[in-house]
This record gives sequence, C-alpha cells and structure tokens, in this order.
Amino acid sequence: MEQSHRRHDVTDKMWCVLDPLLPGQRGQWGGIATDNRNFINAVSWVLRTGAPWRDLPPDYGKWITTYQRFRRWRNAGIWEKILEAVIDDPDFEWLLIDASHCKVHPHAAVWGYWWKPGYGANKRGLNTKIHLAVDANGMPIRFFVTAGTVADCKLGEDLIANIQAEALLADKGYDTDAIIRAALEAGMQVVIPPKSNRKVQREYDKDLYKLRHLIENAFLKLKGWRGIATRYAKQTDSFRASLYIKCIFIWLLVVA
Repeated sequence: MEQSHRRHDVTDKMWCVLDPLLPGQRGQWGGIATDNRNFINAVSWVLRTGAPWRDLPPDYGKWITTYQRFRRWRNAGIWEKILEAVIDDPDFEWLLIDASHCKVHPHAAVWGYWWKPGYGANKRGLNTKIHLAVDANGMPIRFFVTAGTVADCKLGEDLIANIQAEALLADKGYDTDAIIRAALEAGMQVVIPPKSNRKVQREYDKDLYKLRHLIENAFLKLKGWRGIATRYAKQTDSFRASLYIKCIFIWLLVVA
C-alpha cells in the first residue's frame, strides 16, 4: 500500500542525512532494508501522538512488526548510535544542565513499579525525570532517565563528565561541592546561584545565567511529543529510546 505523506514525516533533506546511518545498508550483515523511511515515520507517529501501537495507521505497516522492530533497535542500542552520529559539532561555549518531570500514565504503571528504575511515587502520583544537558545553542547532548524522586544534583556530575565547555549554567539545585569541583577541574566557569544556606555566598555571572532559557526551550521541544510529555511506555528502556528518537529529529532539523 502506498504511504500517504503526513506533515511531520521525514523530509527528503532529513532522509539524505539519516539514511546512511541506519541498519540494512548494502554490504552490512543481514538483509537490505527497503522500508527504513516508512518505519522511522511510523515510530515517530506513535511517539508524537502518544497513541497505542495498535492504533498505528495501516499505511505505515503492521503495528506489531513496527513495534517489534522498534524493540530490536532499542535493545541493540541503534537509536543511541544514530543520535551520536547525527550530533554535528556542538557549541560548547556554554553547557547547560537541568531536569524535568514527566507524568507517568496509568497504563504505564505496571505491577511492582516501586522497584523498577525510572519510576518514582509522590503525592502527585508516579513520575519519571529527564536529566538533560544542552550546548550553547540549546541542542541536546546527553540525557539520563531516573525516577521522579531522584534529586537533580545526583546526575549533575554524569551530565558534565568528559565535556570541555567554557561555562556551566545550572540552577541552585546543582549547587553542590562535588558538581562545582568537577566543573572547575574541567576548566568551566561556574554559573550556578549559591543556595541560601551556604556560609560563603559565591559570586556568579547573573547576565550569563539568563541564558538558562535555552534548556527550558529544549524541554519544550522534547515534550512536544505526547509520548514524552506523558510517559506511556511501561519499560524505561522504551521511554529512553523515545528520547533518543526525538533528539535525532531535533538535530536533523538543524543539520539537514
């Protein structure tokens, strides 16, 4: 069946960048893929709309084969590898880090969630938290997924590890001795407001701190897909894969 083109499908320019990075190329092990573009469009449709896989429009193919292929790529780390290949010359004049909550839909609240990674319960229900790092242009560089109850600062050092940036921008939730020490050792200017209970109040560049809106804008882009704004995926690995895919699309809009 011929696929109808939807306004959020991969464009020809985006496909020129993406196509060589996908499995199923001639000369690789295994069969030659003939429907990679349709598959990518199908997966992005599900994640963008937040619809169940069973509701995938038939012109995108069978929902069960699409879902199984999505899982194979997830388990093989293919989505992560594609994102690493798509990231093109990030601007590390500044590095911005922050975290944001995602409400867990009841359909994703599987039995035993309290001991599964990526779930956290509070008085507002189940939450998942995205810990994100972006470059000076607000482009996603690195992220982690944890339970919503995990403090932002717990992932601060992991977010900045092995990144050489001129300055680190973050809110006072990241004002810990360990994060500040790691940033200074990496040669970064620390632009983090000190907590009010610090005995010695540290100075910071208040004008540069105003650029934190860049990471807030990045979260808005991520949560433009309903499957991310509200977590429908039962497995944290699947939710993490959806973030990889959305970040891939964000970068494709720039490099294509």
